[in-house]
Amino acid sequence: MAPKPGPARLAFVFGKESRILQPVSPLLVAFSAILLTSVVLLAVDSFLDAEALAFIYLLPVMVMAMHYGSTVGALTSFASALAAAYFCFPPKFSFFISDSLNVAELGFFLLLAVIASKAVAVVTQDERVTRRPKWPLIGWWRRRKIA
Repeated sequence: MAPKPGPARLAFVFGKESRILQPVSPLLVAFSAILLTSVVLLAVDSFLDAEALAFIYLLPVMVMAMHYGSTVGALTSFASALAAAYFCFPPKFSFFISDSLNVAELGFFLLLAVIASKAVAVVTQDERVTRRPKWPLIGWWRRRKIA
């Protein structure tokens, strides 16, 4: 007879307290956002020039930086640059870029994406940068008011 699923067992199954997926989940969301952007660009490619739409990959970078911070935003910008190189620049479906102008455009895109991820994270109050502890343990005696 199988054990009856209790609250702790169900919490693990439904991911409420999963310690394994917690650090990986922002990266999975970022990968999914880049994949969704790639699918949309491949669908639009027959109507418009996808090479000119490579900067659409900045959207997942900014969204990830707003929700998860500048580190995940920077990692998303590198993954977006790889996706742009693979899907947008000729020859398509290859990481080789034949035109040096497209290589420079990809480098500019990567630089802009990293800067944008940091700027968006700072503007949206990145917790790891601006958060101060409520009860600082170090130096608490320096902040005492002397009456």
